Amino acid sequence: MKKVIMLQPSEWIIMEKLWENPPKTIMQLYHELKEDPGWSKSTVNTLLGRMVKKDIIYYEEGKKAKLYYPKAARDDAAVSETRSLIERVYQGSVGMMMSTLIRNHNLTDEDIRELYEILGEAVDKHD
Repeated sequence: MKKVIMLQPSEWIIMEKLWENPPKTIMQLYHELKEDPGWSKSTVNTLLGRMVKKDIIYYEEGKKAKLYYPKAARDDAAVSETRSLIERVYQGSVGMMMSTLIRNHNLTDEDIRELYEILGEAVDKHD
């Protein structure tokens, strides 16, 4: 069973940058994040330290600076977050979640076709 990965909103921001193009130094991350969301270098450094301790990123010593890499895959983080959402909000019911989404969002024909395709793949896996 895969490790459960729960990311705070600020950790998602950093992970998106690391998933996009690893590795990154603290200065590269700082320059990417100083305008939006407006973080200081010390904020970035603090978050990186916490994320290393949580074992969701790691670093290697570079020639001039530490090089940070994601340890958790984007898909694994998304699955953990989705499972948590379904448990917290929908009492573990995927059907209730889908019903809520379908009733409260204007699905396009493309959205509906994509859902049918996903459900078809799920049925094929169970056969």
